[in-house]
Amino acid sequence: MEYVISQLRYQLTNFDKIPIRFKTTFLWRIILLTVREMDKRLYERYGNTRWWPAETRDEVVIGTILTQNTSWSNVEKAIDQLRLAGCLSLKCICTLESGKLETLIRSAGFFRQKAERLRNLSCSIVSRYGGLEKMITEPREEVEKFLSSQKGVGRETLDSILLYALDFPEFVVDKYTLRIFSRTGIEQEPTIESVKEAVASSGIRDPDALKNLHGMIVYLGKDHCRTKPKCSGCPLLENCQYGHSLNERSAE
Repeated sequence: MEYVISQLRYQLTNFDKIPIRFKTTFLWRIILLTVREMDKRLYERYGNTRWWPAETRDEVVIGTILTQNTSWSNVEKAIDQLRLAGCLSLKCICTLESGKLETLIRSAGFFRQKAERLRNLSCSIVSRYGGLEKMITEPREEVEKFLSSQKGVGRETLDSILLYALDFPEFVVDKYTLRIFSRTGIEQEPTIESVKEAVASSGIRDPDALKNLHGMIVYLGKDHCRTKPKCSGCPLLENCQYGHSLNERSAE
């Protein structure tokens, strides 16, 4: 943010030197996009996304393991196979023979590794808590420490379980979030911690609101803010640092 402010100060001081065709475009920089404004604009576009796409808390946890290093479409195929087998719960997965589980989740990729991690996590939760409903009533610090100690539960997986399966107010920061916060200029060099701090400072703390904000960011990342961006029609373009820089270069 300090970088953005310094750039604004410099360019305002030298406003008369900016080519006429860029002056209107330049004025967007004075209105820096905030997390609150981003949330508002994304809601106008996407509404309630009902993200995470799962019917039960157990299904959320299962999905957080299966989605690692693969597309969600592949996860959905694996989830469908588990559903058809009548084994879409942590208790069932804990009792499932390893080879059978590997076969059911093969479409998610890395199926042997994921089967081992999913089964171990499921058995650990069932053994210690009996299920997710009991976990929700436990102190967050204890739950977070327990989940962090499980093999295959990294930061994004941990936060996804905390927010979507357990309803703890923990914002999930993924590749889409980092890319969007960077390109819009909300954070010049975003990190997981700086994004979480920005969201917390915005006052968005309700778990359902945090879920929807993350869901809307996922949709924006797929629709517009891709690796190769599709800026036309983006609801954040008006104040997007990256989008306007592309327009300026194309006008030169």
